[in-house]
Amino acid sequence: MTTTGLCHEALLYDSDTAYCDAVLPFLRDGLADGDALVAAVPGDNMALLRDALGADAADVTFIDRDEWYRRPAVTIAGWREQLAHAQARGHGRARIVGEVAFGHADRHVAWTRYESVVNALFADAPAWIICPYDLRTLPGQVVADAHRTHPVIRDPHRRDSSRYRPPAALLPELPEPLPPVPGAPLADLPLHDVTELGAVRRTVRAIASGWPDDPLDDLLLVTTEIAVNGLRHGSGDRRLRLWRTADTVICEVSDDGPGPRDPLVGYGPPPDGSPGGRGLWLVRQLCDAMAISTTTGTRVRISVTAP
Repeated sequence: MTTTGLCHEALLYDSDTAYCDAVLPFLRDGLADGDALVAAVPGDNMALLRDALGADAADVTFIDRDEWYRRPAVTIAGWREQLAHAQARGHGRARIVGEVAFGHADRHVAWTRYESVVNALFADAPAWIICPYDLRTLPGQVVADAHRTHPVIRDPHRRDSSRYRPPAALLPELPEPLPPVPGAPLADLPLHDVTELGAVRRTVRAIASGWPDDPLDDLLLVTTEIAVNGLRHGSGDRRLRLWRTADTVICEVSDDGPGPRDPLVGYGPPPDGSPGGRGLWLVRQLCDAMAISTTTGTRVRISVTAP
């Protein structure tokens, strides 16, 4: 069966029984319909599903959610690949169980924004996604936000969410906090034109002294990209600042402009043929955290941590 359009639901569960009562019929019905089946879930829930499905578990692509939900933009790119693979195998629709790893409290907003962004980026995708929320472990605010990021709620009864907010309305109300910085910057450089980027990269290398090649290359690339983005799209006084903790470098590019109009900027690749938009998308793929503040001018701040 070929379908179009996303169905995005939050499953609020408080026991293993409630979890299986919702997820197992969802997967079994998908198997009967010929849908592609993907489950990015924690290990204990993966074991529950495998045991209950028996031989049918072989038809489900299981993914360790702790590896899958590390960076929102990377996860979004991963879902795009999963959907493309499903279509290439002849499936008309994909059923996905995506149990987000919200992680430390300072990442909750980032992943709540991700849940909202999914509604826009995959609006036309032939996909039915159930996002389980474990009421035994998740903070109340994360659960409350599930009502705002999912058009449909199951608790266990399935219904439209009366508190749902479309991404264009919710994302500006839910700005991602800037990565914290440890006091005064180690470097504060004015940005006037691209001829200064060589000096920027030398400064970054010096501050990240001792880092392995791979994270250093990522850091140099993302700092260059946000500097170029500030030069190209910013206005007024443009500056680049750098901080370092034991294993993390934080970079901020600021200007006096209003910032990007599109709240989805950087979450997905630009449309084919688009002359811009790839820089911030690349940055979101490579950095550990990225936030844009437009409270006073525009500040784009990223952090990269060396393993």
